[in-house]
Amino acid sequence: MTRTYIHRLHGRHALLEGALAQELRRPSPDAATLAAIKKRKLQLKDRLRALELKLASQGLN
Repeated sequence: MTRTYIHRLHGRHALLEGALAQELRRPSPDAATLAAIKKRKLQLKDRLRALELKLASQGLN
C-alpha cells in the first residue's frame, strides 16, 4: 500500500463526512442513512489506521 492509496482513502473519508453533514441538515434525517454512512466511515477509519500502522512499522512513514 502506498501513501497515495492512503491519501485517497482519506479523501473518501472526507466525502463520507460531507454526506453525513448533508443528511443531518435535512429537516428529517433518515436514521438508516445516517447509520449506513457512519458504519462506512468507521470501516474506512479502521482500514486507514491499520494501513498507517503498517506503513509506520515498515519505516516508510
